[in-house]
Amino acid sequence: MKNKTLPLVLGLSFASSLSIAAPHPGQELHEAANCMSCHATKPYSPEKTTSFPNLVKTVQFCNDNLNAGMFEDEIEQLADYLNQTYYHFPK
Repeated sequence: MKNKTLPLVLGLSFASSLSIAAPHPGQELHEAANCMSCHATKPYSPEKTTSFPNLVKTVQFCNDNLNAGMFEDEIEQLADYLNQTYYHFPK
């Protein structure tokens, strides 16, 4: 008798590993907007941006001044990525 559940388990395991490997959507926005062209010397400073709401406002400021063309949900995603990577503010 063959084990019919083994392919299903392997398939689910593979699918879950794909979702873990997917980059944060904000990381893709960070790269597409070329944020490091301005932030290369001192990437991001928690001393200047002191909370998550301020971080969102800062990302909005950069978006507006550089005409990056991000929508509100993309600004939130980018701020979330920066928070997870650099700032670690509570939300």
